[in-house]
Amino acid sequence: MRGNVGVVTTTAGGATMVVDPLASRGINIQGASTATLARLANAGIEVKPARITDLTVAGARYDTMKSALDILLAAPEFDLVLAVIGSSARHYPHETVRPLIEAAGSDKPLAAFLVPDAPDALAALSRASLPNFRTPEACADALAAALARRAPLPAPVQPFARAHANGPVLDEVASGALIERLGIARAPGVALNSDIVQAPPLPFPYPVAVKVLSAQIAHKSDIGGVVLGVSDGASLVGAIHNIRTAVTARMAAASVERVLVQPMISGVGEVLIGYRIDRDVGPLIMLAAGGVLTEVVRDRSLRLAPVDLAGAHEMITQLRSLVSLCGYRGKAKGDLDALARAIVTLSQLADDPSVLEAEINPLIVLPEGRGVMAVDALVKLAGNA
Repeated sequence: MRGNVGVVTTTAGGATMVVDPLASRGINIQGASTATLARLANAGIEVKPARITDLTVAGARYDTMKSALDILLAAPEFDLVLAVIGSSARHYPHETVRPLIEAAGSDKPLAAFLVPDAPDALAALSRASLPNFRTPEACADALAAALARRAPLPAPVQPFARAHANGPVLDEVASGALIERLGIARAPGVALNSDIVQAPPLPFPYPVAVKVLSAQIAHKSDIGGVVLGVSDGASLVGAIHNIRTAVTARMAAASVERVLVQPMISGVGEVLIGYRIDRDVGPLIMLAAGGVLTEVVRDRSLRLAPVDLAGAHEMITQLRSLVSLCGYRGKAKGDLDALARAIVTLSQLADDPSVLEAEINPLIVLPEGRGVMAVDALVKLAGNA
């Protein structure tokens, strides 16, 4: 559902109380179009062009409100109509809300906000199953949720039994290779044995990032398995030694035989995109704030997989943390089109029965026109059911 709300009221002051909370939740308060204003005028209802359709106290009359609702609910510019009723709902509860109750069967959603409190009128609306609210905050929250609702997708034809079949976890090199085969660019890297005493020539310049390379270790930063900004060969050997020492001290069972060396990659921002099979609902794709703070920020969007480009772009708009990638306050714009394509690409794992989970974190979002790049990846295969 789109997000254009038409507000019709008998009290401009009461309508103002709810307009600000609606706007703060990203809802557009849509004014009546010229054609709609003309239809209102033909019905004997003269209102000024504005974002709020103010019927004034005349709207407390049954005929006026009934005609106005019929016209507004048929107007194409509105996705939902909110009627804000003033003190008349307290003094003449049943007469005032009767036109709302009669319009409750409309194809277009209708809701009511009553101010001041009018318990008898609210009870009548509730009996008619018409959404009604006594506070502007509750009204705004409910309307935002209703407008954000997406049409349900068809249920999966088959149960996702492979969600029970846990297969092997790939190390970062193998995971990255799978991600690259899908068509998502990844940072170059060189795998080195952890017992080297002299750094070999690298195919990319310093500074570099060094990470423990083991399928046993999913969260490398948590146990000292990552060193960033390594400036030269001697520092590289030292970083590998430090990683081996830190990881074995914190995770004695872990094998630290190899490390992965990558160039330091910077961009406009970083995100997490993840795919997994849920045993109850099937394939899911997630976009979230990236990096080590993913679990702290908890800014994410989730969809059934696969998604198309429109769905991927919608996921991007839902993350507050990605506002900065839109050129916020003169900063460089991120390549959000490339990010959307990467989301679509990863979501297509829904057609691959061999993959149970896949996560890229971080996926670096480069400046507009330069794409995205996977820096770290983790893939879990489906075992035999």
